[in-house]
Amino acid sequence: MAPFNLAGRLQGALQSAAGEAMNMLPDRINLFARYLTGVGNKNLKLDRSTEQALIRGTERYPAVKTGQRLPVWESREAAMRGDKPIRTEELIVPGFGPGVPTSGPTMPYGSGEKAVTQTLGRYNAEVTPETVRVRDTYDMVNEAEDPDLVSGKFQPRKALNLLTATFVPGFQFNSQTGALKDNRELLPSELKGIAGFQKQLAYRGQSDTGSPMTDVARSLMYALPVKFKPYEIDYTIKR
Repeated sequence: MAPFNLAGRLQGALQSAAGEAMNMLPDRINLFARYLTGVGNKNLKLDRSTEQALIRGTERYPAVKTGQRLPVWESREAAMRGDKPIRTEELIVPGFGPGVPTSGPTMPYGSGEKAVTQTLGRYNAEVTPETVRVRDTYDMVNEAEDPDLVSGKFQPRKALNLLTATFVPGFQFNSQTGALKDNRELLPSELKGIAGFQKQLAYRGQSDTGSPMTDVARSLMYALPVKFKPYEIDYTIKR
């Protein structure tokens, strides 16, 4: 048994060293590289700016009762017909001022926090006065992703077509079929050439989930005949 124990300890030491090295990468690349290589959560350390964004992602705004009551119909069609409402409900709106970090599941998409949406996305939080504990399973499995990404199949056509659609204005990639559609003739003149390329990258860089770097990561997954293993994140941040 001793040789196997030694091999296991050596593998653990190598993964720990690799984890330390990966911490020097930008966080979204750090987390993805751990996924591709199987290093997982070994010695994971996020940048303080990402930690603060994850804390902000837990914030909830107090509900404010307006005193105004709105009619509620049985259906949209009933409202359009002018039927009598079945009841009224008080209008409640989010309050102003700073949000309050709150335990529970988060939904950061649409918040503009790309340090969150391009690293963990949705996650669960346990908030105390001193810390925020973040829990998540890092993988590429959700309702918006192509299941082929984690199938383990070698898909060079999808990889190449996605890269083309990412960096050449006017091309559209279909993740379901892997097909590439050429719409360049429909592009306005200002989106053609080098200037159009720069504008497209700048525009897509604002996306929560579809930035050029995330598509490069997806292309790499298509090109590798590997069934990637999810890993658990259990990370505590000091407030």
